[in-house]
Amino acid sequence: MTAFNPFGPDAQVQTIEQMTVENDPARVSVYGRLDITHDRAGLDNARALAAVLNAVVARLEAESVLPEHAQTAPKTHPMSNPFA
Repeated sequence: MTAFNPFGPDAQVQTIEQMTVENDPARVSVYGRLDITHDRAGLDNARALAAVLNAVVARLEAESVLPEHAQTAPKTHPMSNPFA
């Protein structure tokens, strides 16, 4: 598994079973389903998830200044309704 570079300049996608982690410069999105079972496969899944989340936390903690809330919607410009 390649190293996950949170908030990096290049888009990156990593999957663990049915869970997807998408990366871009503004956000890290996690979605899907991940079962962590009580066996060796569950341990592997837990370690993979922990590695991704630890990388995200480390990157955020390394920032000297973080805004209270990041912009969640993309910047757009006003548009007239073509169906009106």
